[in-house]
Amino acid sequence: MQNKTKSLIGSLMVLAMAGVATARAEETLRFATWDTDESLAIQQAIAKKFEEKHPGVKVQVEPYADGYDQKLIAAFGAGSPPDVMYMWNFPQYYTSLMPLDDLIAKDAAEIKPDDFPQGLMNTTRVEGKTYGMPSGFTTQVVFYNKDMFAKAGVEEPKDGWTWDDLRAKAAKFRDEPNKVYGFAVDAKPDPYDFEQFLWSNGTKYISDDGKQIDGYMNSDAAAQVLDMFGDMAKKQEAITLNLGDDTSGSTLFKGGKIAMFQSAMWSKSGIDASGIKYGVAPLPKFGDKTAHSALGVSAISIAKDAAHPDLAWEFVKFFSSPEAVAMRTNDLPVRTSVAQEKGMTADPIYKPFFDILATSNTETHAFLKNANWGKVQDNLARAIEATMIDQGNAKQHLDDAVSRSKRLIK
Repeated sequence: MQNKTKSLIGSLMVLAMAGVATARAEETLRFATWDTDESLAIQQAIAKKFEEKHPGVKVQVEPYADGYDQKLIAAFGAGSPPDVMYMWNFPQYYTSLMPLDDLIAKDAAEIKPDDFPQGLMNTTRVEGKTYGMPSGFTTQVVFYNKDMFAKAGVEEPKDGWTWDDLRAKAAKFRDEPNKVYGFAVDAKPDPYDFEQFLWSNGTKYISDDGKQIDGYMNSDAAAQVLDMFGDMAKKQEAITLNLGDDTSGSTLFKGGKIAMFQSAMWSKSGIDASGIKYGVAPLPKFGDKTAHSALGVSAISIAKDAAHPDLAWEFVKFFSSPEAVAMRTNDLPVRTSVAQEKGMTADPIYKPFFDILATSNTETHAFLKNANWGKVQDNLARAIEATMIDQGNAKQHLDDAVSRSKRLIK
């Protein structure tokens, strides 16, 4: 009888272990991404690699594409969010996401948080907590047409150049009859990116505690930035985008109609395809002040109500590993070690992206400081456009934007 009991217990243990294995084999991790085409194929390859390292696990890549936010909001609302997901708008979603600080600290030897530039990590924090690991980024730079510079006999930009230098160079390309200019300024820039110019001139949109815009967004330093761009348009040192014509700066640059084009990594593939010979320069400085760049950062986050939270963290760790970061060839590497191993921090085309990242690690974008920033930003955008139409009067327009926005800040 005793032997039969032992046999029965042994059989039950085998069945139990088989049940665990079956459950593991049926474990599916859902990963939502906004990527399409080549970038989506890269995400799928990373998911496949993770599956190879975790036998019995299936990663279900869910490409939400252009409907990303709507589908994600619906999934959270229905109580069935993906386990892991691409993320950037942390103020909107952070209450539905899992804080990662304790997990990062526990696995610091594996994650190596110091290998991620501080500026990138800053974009994933709300109220002092980390809600995502950076997965890709871009800073802002100035692309310039080498052939146009050579033909005009204009010296190419150098590290440490200033806005005065850019303006002097731009003026030499002015050819109104042929609609050729040295630069382009945008009447309707994305306020998110535009804050980089205020940072570079010693100010910002809103105080660090998110409670004050008067004296920041309408400061003399902020008005100086706006008036400078208005003056560039007035003196035809630059053509103005988005005033009655929707031709993009990228199209003008690729067509040889502007010699310099301020943009980010997302423009590079199109410029490469155009076949023009180009160089990349850092953003100019305001006098002797340090230039800063806006940070466009994508991250990967875990849903607070993830069906498989432990497995989700394993996936985030792998997604953040040097191996997976190196696979994401459509993004700039978020790990310093990977960027260095690829030679990108020394390559003259990529180096400016990383150089300005190192000086852009102390500022926090306004949308992370105040929950109502989106509404304030609408008033700011109108002030910027009005200044570009007037080609001046920035202080007046910014004062008006602050006046209309004070109640929103509170």
